[in-house]
Amino acid sequence: MPHPEEDPHLRLDLLHGRPGAVTATITGTPTHTVRALLAIQGFEPLDDTTLVMARIDREEPHYAEQTARALRAEGVTVNITPQLQEEIDTEWTWANYPMP
Repeated sequence: MPHPEEDPHLRLDLLHGRPGAVTATITGTPTHTVRALLAIQGFEPLDDTTLVMARIDREEPHYAEQTARALRAEGVTVNITPQLQEEIDTEWTWANYPMP
């Protein structure tokens, strides 16, 4: 019996072992669309359902929040872990002046 497609879901979390880096874990289908949207936001693939963003400027939480907003606008359900949300909510001077 065929299963109906699941809506794509994305979980954003801090990468264990590397402070600041963010992982994106995709569940549901179609993952290729979500992967493409994450690539536009600066995420690199680790496997079919996991991508990571690590930036030299250490502004991953700021850009993770921007990614969440962009994906939510496309209808993707995005969950941000409490640890990452705490980093996003931390006041950063550089986040007010992001560099390209």
